[in-house]
Amino acid sequence: MIFVLVHGINDTSRKFKTMQAAFEGEGHTCIVPSLAPKNGSKGLEFLARQLSDMINAEVGVDTPFCLVGFSMGGLISRYYLQEMGGHKKASHFFSISAPHHGSVLAYLSGNLGAKQMRPNSDFLQSLWQSSARLQNVACYSYWTPFDLMILPAASSVWAKAGNIKVYALCHPLMVTDRRVIADILLKTANH
Repeated sequence: MIFVLVHGINDTSRKFKTMQAAFEGEGHTCIVPSLAPKNGSKGLEFLARQLSDMINAEVGVDTPFCLVGFSMGGLISRYYLQEMGGHKKASHFFSISAPHHGSVLAYLSGNLGAKQMRPNSDFLQSLWQSSARLQNVACYSYWTPFDLMILPAASSVWAKAGNIKVYALCHPLMVTDRRVIADILLKTANH
C-alpha cells in the first residue's frame, strides 16, 4: 500500500518520522512531502496544488493510495480529495486532529490559511458543500479531547467519517500515538 502523509501548520515531513517508520516497517511505501509555505500563508488551495502535483508525479494517475492528513494537513487533503479529483484515486482518508469545524486559535493569525481554518469560514463551508464526493473513500477522523490546538477539540469530529477518540495528551502526540498508527494499519490491511 502507498501512504501519502500530509503535515500540519509550521510542520515538515519530519513530523511523520515515527508513523513513516512504522508503515515502512510493515512493507508499505510512504510519500511524505514538505509543503511550502508551511504556515499556510498562501492559502490551503495553494498547498493542495503542491500535494496534487506530487501525488501525480510520485504515485501516478491510476494507482490507488491512502491519504493521511494531520491538523491543517487534514483540510489540505480534503480540498485535494473533494475539489481536485483526489476522491477518484484515494481508497482511504485518515484525518488526524484536523479542524473540520475550524479552530478559534486560527483567529490569532491573519494569514490566509489561518483565516480559512476559522469556524464557519468560506473555505470550510465549501468543503461541507462538496463532501458528498467522498462517498467512495473510506474516511476516518482521529481526535483527542485534550487537544489545545483544535479548539474546541470536538471540531475534529467529522460527520462524514468514522470518528475515533484517542486519549493522547496533546495535539502533536496524535501522529506518534501507537494506537492511531496501529488502527490505520488495521483498517488498510486488506487492501
